[in-house]
Formats: sequence, C-alpha cells, structure tokens
Amino acid sequence: MKNLIYVIVIVLCLLVAGIVVFSGGSGGGGIEDISEDEQVWVMCRRCNHSHQMGKQEFYRQLEEKAKESTNMMMAPHLTCEKCGKDAVTEAIECEKCGNIFIKGSVPSDFPDRCPKCKFSKTEAVRKERLSQR
Repeated sequence: MKNLIYVIVIVLCLLVAGIVVFSGGSGGGGIEDISEDEQVWVMCRRCNHSHQMGKQEFYRQLEEKAKESTNMMMAPHLTCEKCGKDAVTEAIECEKCGNIFIKGSVPSDFPDRCPKCKFSKTEAVRKERLSQR
C-alpha cells in the first residue's frame, strides 16, 4: 500500500512538471517585457567610465555576449565605449550621495550598498517595514 502511494505521488509530480514544461510557463518575464524607456546605469570595471543605457538594450547585449562566451562560470561583460575592454557591468546611482558604483561592490552586503556613504535603499525599506509592525 505504501509503495502504491509513492507511485501515485511520483506520477502526479511528473504530470504537473509536464504541464508546466509544455505550457511554456506562465508568460512574461522576457527582455521584450522591459519598457524601451527604462534606463540602467552601467560602469566599466577597468576605467570606471559610467553612463546610462536602455535596460532592454543592456540585457539584449548581455544575452548575445553570453551566447558568444565559452566561459560559463563568469557573467559576461559588455564592451566599454571608452577603453574598449570587455568590463562593463550593471551599476547603481546612490539615492543619498549620487555616487555611481558597480552593483554588489560591497562584499557580503546588500547589492545596492554605496561604498562611499554606506547607504542601502534595500536596507532602508526593510527597516521601514519592520518599524511599521
């Protein structure tokens, strides 16, 4: 009897997995769903040149770089328009001091922690939520 229950559970799991795979998931979430007006900061790890670019274009270029890359262990980087090196990655502009920095530049901390003034919007939002309880 116990084995029969296991078999039924396994068959149900496989059936659900098959439905999810063949239905293509629940739509959305692709690069084309990002507004063409949305911008993202990018910064070169080599020369520190930073600028804004379309978020949709940023992810399209990253996708193409990933397809070309043979190194699957490292995230691809875009080519810097200033120094020509493949070292451009996503950056953040600090809401508090205006510093532009590479996302996740403070190790073992929130990805939006500013290395200059130590502000993190993620941390501030979490503290605000906790104080409302």
